[in-house]
This record gives sequence, C-alpha cells and structure tokens, in this order.
Amino acid sequence: MIQKSQINDKRIIKSRKLIQDAFLSLANKSPFENITVKDISERANVNRATFYAHFKDKYDLLDSFISDKFMTIVSSRISTDAQLNEKTLRDLIFIMCDYHKTVGTSYIRLYKSANMLIDMRVQLKLQDIVQNMLNNTRTCSKNEKEKLELITVMMSSGIYCATKRWHSKGNLKDASAISALADEILSFMTSWLTSALD
Repeated sequence: MIQKSQINDKRIIKSRKLIQDAFLSLANKSPFENITVKDISERANVNRATFYAHFKDKYDLLDSFISDKFMTIVSSRISTDAQLNEKTLRDLIFIMCDYHKTVGTSYIRLYKSANMLIDMRVQLKLQDIVQNMLNNTRTCSKNEKEKLELITVMMSSGIYCATKRWHSKGNLKDASAISALADEILSFMTSWLTSALD
C-alpha cells in the first residue's frame, strides 16, 4: 500500500484519480456487486498491482470515495474544534441533506447498489464527528462514557436516517424544506443534547 508520506506524489495522485474515475464510470453502468478489480484496472488502464498499491479491494475504494466526498462537505461547514450545540447539530443536518443530494443524485446507481455499505460508513463517520464535537465541549468521566457514547450514536443515527428518508421521498428540494426538517429533528434531540452537556 502507498505510504502516507507518498500521497502528494503527482504520479500517485494521478494513478489514484484514474482508478477512482474508472470505478465511478463503471458504477454508473453496473451494480457495485458486479464490478471487479479487474474491470476497474482495465478501465483505468493500470495493472492490478497499481490498484492494490492504492486500495485493498473494491470495498476499500468505495470506502475511500465515500469518506472523501462526505468529509469534503463536512470540512466546508464545520471546523475540527466545533463544539456540540444546537447550531452545530443544525449544521450537521444541513450537511447530511447536502450529502444525500450530492451523492444520491450524482452517483445514483452507486448510491442505490452499495446502499448498506455506504450507510454504514457514513453513519460511523458522522458518529465520530458528533463524538469529537462532544469531546470539544466537555470532558467526561469514565462513569459517563457509556451514556455519552449512546447519546452520540442516537444523535448521529437519527440525523442520518431522517435526512436519508426525506431525500428518498424527494423532500429536500429547497432550503425551507431542509430548515423544517432540521427543526423537526432538533425538537427530538434537544433533550439528548441537554443530557449530554449536563
């Protein structure tokens, strides 16, 4: 696998982009489960050793693509030192709406065919973000850790599932609809937030 110190090498960046572009091109035509490393390598015009230098397998490639897309949206709206409060929860709701619209529209076939894998990965990323914001807000004792982890899971899962459901029903068309969704989600989460911050 490529070492972190090599990531900015232009040839490595170019090869990685060729592989990702080939994968996306194939994912627009075929279900994820039908795509092979051989298909991706041939489309990218690289050998399989080059593919495996960048990714462990097609699942690692999918994970990398989804993580990159998601974190690009997150980093444009929330700083790494953000604290957990009603405003940042609202920001996360808007971020998840943007994510579902972007990935669900631009990569519709992939979004549908690798649905469970994508859901799992993004929910874990979202959970990490909420946990990080909570850690930035307060220090917790060992006795509180399990309770706060549960609150983090409930908040991140609630945000993810509610925004995904609204996206699937076509309800994320404009800012006012997203704002209404945010109000609805926050009305449920206010007590969790209070509990996490007490």
